[in-house]
Amino acid sequence: MLSIFEKLFLLALDEENGKILPFAKKSLAYGLSGGILAELAFLGKVSTNEKHRLELSDAAMTGDDILDETIEEIQSSDKLRRLTYWVSQFSSRPKKLREGVGERLVTKEVLVRDDRRLFWKNAAGENDAPTIQTKFEMKIPLRACILSNGECNARDLGLLNVASACGLLNLVFTQDELAAAQQHVHEKVVRDALSNPVMQTIEEIQQAILSSLEDDMD
Repeated sequence: MLSIFEKLFLLALDEENGKILPFAKKSLAYGLSGGILAELAFLGKVSTNEKHRLELSDAAMTGDDILDETIEEIQSSDKLRRLTYWVSQFSSRPKKLREGVGERLVTKEVLVRDDRRLFWKNAAGENDAPTIQTKFEMKIPLRACILSNGECNARDLGLLNVASACGLLNLVFTQDELAAAQQHVHEKVVRDALSNPVMQTIEEIQQAILSSLEDDMD
């Protein structure tokens, strides 16, 4: 199963030239940072307290290099910090972050590397068996849960929430659909957050991404 941040990376990857889409490059680091924190929240590793500080609920290693490195960095902090701090901290190394996620997708045989470019493995050659659905197929459940107002898988909703926060919801929806999709994503997250502590953290991650992006633009 692919993580939230891996799926966001794949959505932002241009299938034709093997590079991150130009319009997505600047904000992708914030989305990947938020996606990593969202993944940790779904794994029960982190949560936010009543003062909106990020806490480690479970510091045990996961066996995932990116997640474990994040856990270690949070654990080594001398105090509890807001999510905005962590999103900004992890996104401050955008190239390293993108390369790390790209490399792990190569290791998982989802992507293949051609010099500095990355391509979907099932597009690399006719004899290669597909290892994952195409980007179009990956979008289908994401679009259905919003446009058809169906039930959303929690992780899919987390992915859409992160994408919305960093201004990359247009990787999934058309320009005409964008405003309504953004509103529906927000409504679903707020509704689920009323009864699900994990979704409360996901909602706060969205706010942290938005705040970090605003600070970056100042």
